[in-house]
Amino acid sequence: MLWQLIFFAELVGRLPASCRAELKGSTLTPAQVDAWSDLDLRLWLGESLDLEVVLGPSSIWAFDEAMDSRGQVVRVVLVDGRRVDLSVEGPGRLITRSPVESNSFRFLAAQAAVKLARGDRLIGLHLLLELCRLCLVQAMVWRDRESGTTVHRYGTARDGLAVEVQGLLELPLTVTPRPNAVESAAALYDRWRQVLDPDYRPDWSGLDALLDRGTAPARKTAASGS
Repeated sequence: MLWQLIFFAELVGRLPASCRAELKGSTLTPAQVDAWSDLDLRLWLGESLDLEVVLGPSSIWAFDEAMDSRGQVVRVVLVDGRRVDLSVEGPGRLITRSPVESNSFRFLAAQAAVKLARGDRLIGLHLLLELCRLCLVQAMVWRDRESGTTVHRYGTARDGLAVEVQGLLELPLTVTPRPNAVESAAALYDRWRQVLDPDYRPDWSGLDALLDRGTAPARKTAASGS
C-alpha cells in the first residue's frame, strides 16, 4: 500500500471531532504516484491544532508556511524524506514552532531536489539559484565581519568565494550521480555557516532520506511505508 494512504489514515485518527481531512493531488490517482510524490491533504479545522500533534510521531525536518486565498498552507519535509502538504480551511489553524535557522535552506533544497529529479530543470535551476544566493549571503557576512564594515568600495580577498558558488552552476542539473548540485550547495552552506557560527551543526537527514527514497529501486520504494 502507498505510504500516503497509510499516513492519511493515521492522521485522520488523530483529529478531534471538530476537524476533518480529505485527500487531494496525485494520491487520488495511484497510477500517477511515483517515488518523488508527496501527500496532499485538505484540512478543515474547527479548532487550532499543533502541527506536530497532527503529524504524530513523524519528526519535522523542514517546513514552509504561507497564506493563500483560502487559508493557511503548510508544507512539511519529514526526517525520513516524506513530504506532506496541508491546505487548511475553517476557523482553526495549524500551530507551528519556531523553525531552525537553516530551515529555509533545507526546505528549498528538498524542493530543488524533487524538481531536478523529475527533469524540471527550469524550476529546479531557479531553486538552485536561491540556494546559491543563500550561500553568498553567508560569504558576504563573513567578509563584513572580517573587515569590520558592511561598506566595500572594492573587492576583498573573500571575493574568491564567489567562484566556489559559480562552480555549483557547472554541475549537472540532475540528482544523480551524488553528491549532486543540491547536496554540493548544502555542503558549501555548511562550511561557511560553521565559520560564522562554530556551534552550528549540520543536519541533512531529511534531504538524504528524500534522495535515498527517490533514487532507490522502484520495488523497494513502493514497499516502504516510511
